[in-house]
Parts: sequence; structure tokens; C-alpha cells
Amino acid sequence: MPLDARRQIVRGRQDGQDVHAVRMVPFGSGRRLVLVRLGLVLVRADALGAKTWELTDFLVNVVRLESVPGKFVGTVTYHDSCAGLREMGVKQQPRTLLAKMPGLTLKEMTECETCCGFGGTFSIKYGEISSRLADNKCEFVAQSKADALALGDLGCMLNIEGRLRRRGDMTTRVLHVAELLAGDVP
Repeated sequence: MPLDARRQIVRGRQDGQDVHAVRMVPFGSGRRLVLVRLGLVLVRADALGAKTWELTDFLVNVVRLESVPGKFVGTVTYHDSCAGLREMGVKQQPRTLLAKMPGLTLKEMTECETCCGFGGTFSIKYGEISSRLADNKCEFVAQSKADALALGDLGCMLNIEGRLRRRGDMTTRVLHVAELLAGDVP
């Protein structure tokens, strides 16, 4: 993106439109923060929440993206985050976008909708349960035989990748869906 275009975005204008009319967050729990947590203290939370989108939902349902710049040769499985799935209805959106990627084969893992055990402070308060959930998720990833795990939530990404590595899996790539879509994966 040219420097002048970036400056216009920072100023809040591009091509005569208010680019701050919508807000996009790269992970489900970020939108949840805007909708739920800030909703308790902000008078205009409803208006802000209506302008705040999870990344893949925004690209599919607002932008209506026809193609993506990314290319990935290999098999990918996708983990649905609790916040994205249950609080925002994000399920098909990332899969719709990943299906547009040349060379990518999407293979659903068993229990792709099951919690990975992170849940913010849940993983600290209930460490044993959290570890078991993460181990189960890692086993489902392994059973899928995918080259990479894609996710849309940074907490889940941190938790699952950390657990995969502690279990000795140094080969399964763990990627945010935005990395894949943008083509930022070598």
C-alpha cells in the first residue's frame, strides 16, 4: 500500500469515505472485548459493536472478497475458537476464504469446534483441565495429518502451538488465518 494511502487511513479518510466507519479485529476475543467487556462501560457500545468485525467475517460478508493473494501448497486443518464460533458465529467464513487459496487442501480435524483449553485465565485457574483439552486438540491435529493448523484466535494459537512443541511436534505449522490469506507464509 502506498505511503499516501496509509496516511489517509490514519487520518480516517480514503477515497472520500470514512474508513473508521467499520473496525476489524484479527481475532474473535478482540471483538468480544469490544462487544461484551467495553459494553459495560461505554454508552455507545452498541454503535461501536455494530462497526466491529472479526477478520474473516468482515472479508466474506462485508468486503465479499472474491480471491485472496495467498498461496499455500499443502493440507491445512482449522481450529474454531470458542469466542469466534459461539459468540460471533464464525464457522464457515475462514473455510470459505481458505477454499479460495491455490494449492491448499482443507481437511477437517475431529472435534474442530472443541475448546483448546486456553480461555484466558481458565488455563491458569484450571491448569490440569486446560492441559488435557490442549493435549486432546493436539491429538486431533496429528490425526488429521495436516501440514498446518490454521486459526483465527491468538490465544488458541499460543496455547496449541506451545502444547504441540512441548509434545515434540516441531513440524506442524501453526498459522493465523490472516498469514495464510495474505500470502505471508514461505
